[in-house]
This record gives sequence, C-alpha cells and structure tokens, in this order.
Amino acid sequence: MKVPVAIAVAAVAVLAAPAHGRPAPTSTRRNLSSGARVAYVVDGDTIRVWIGRRERYVRLIGIDTPEVYGTVECGGPAASRSMMRMLRPGQRVRLVRDPTQDSHDFYGRQLRYVIHGGRDLGRRQLRRGWARVYVFDRPFRRLGSYRRSQHRARAAGRGIWSRCVR
Repeated sequence: MKVPVAIAVAAVAVLAAPAHGRPAPTSTRRNLSSGARVAYVVDGDTIRVWIGRRERYVRLIGIDTPEVYGTVECGGPAASRSMMRMLRPGQRVRLVRDPTQDSHDFYGRQLRYVIHGGRDLGRRQLRRGWARVYVFDRPFRRLGSYRRSQHRARAAGRGIWSRCVR
C-alpha cells in the first residue's frame, strides 16, 4: 500500500510535535540555571536548598571561606554570618551551573553560582572580604571578576584581610 507523501509528512509532524507547546528536549541542550528555595545557610560557602520537593546541598563555585566545623578558623563565624545576612530560609535563589566545572563535588554537593536579587553571592562574599578565590581543578568562567573582587577587598583591608591575614 502506497501512502501519499503529504499524509506521511503530516503524520510524522504530528508524532514529532512536542506536547503542550513545549520544545522537545534535545540531548545537546543543558539546563544551566534552576530555581530553588533556601532551607538554611550551612556556612560561608555552602547552603542547603529546596529544589522541588528535594533538599540539596549547594557549594558556591569559585570561593572558599574559613571553616566553622572541626577546627574553627579565623573569620569562619563572620563569613557564615555574612552569608546568613544575604540569605534567609524561604527566599528564592537561582542556581547557575558552570559548564567548565563538575556538576557535583567529592561530597555530593551541587557546584553552582548562587544568585539572589540579581547578585552573585560568591562575588559578594569576596567583596566583603570573607572569602578567597578558589580554583579546584580548572579555571571557572567568572574567575577574572572574582579575582578583581578579592583584590579590592584585600586592598581595602576588609574581612579576613584585616583580621586574619598577617
């Protein structure tokens, strides 16, 4: 049985059309940004968020703050308070993946830039002087602006640069 070409093309178009007007997913398309709701601040560079119904740890890409667990480091409690002033439980944030970095770290935490109110919170921690630029394995996309923020905080003697670094 021979099917007319017009009918065959129409059938293929109907079968391939995405449901509900959404674009069909492609294997090359990556979701680099997602919304989340803050559960709580863990420390100066780690937060816990709700993504849908699942709670996840998120480690901010590109920064390292002094520790508050185990051996408490100089500036650790202040770095945590700084993050707590920027984020409160229930607030919405945008998590942005950097394709140059792994999706998760050794401990299973998502590695993301965290955006709140249009501001990159990692960069804000650097500007406030409560973080240092941290490159784990390979450079991340925002490295240049992060280094400039760190340099300005250090030159101004903010945060750890006046209290902890001699």
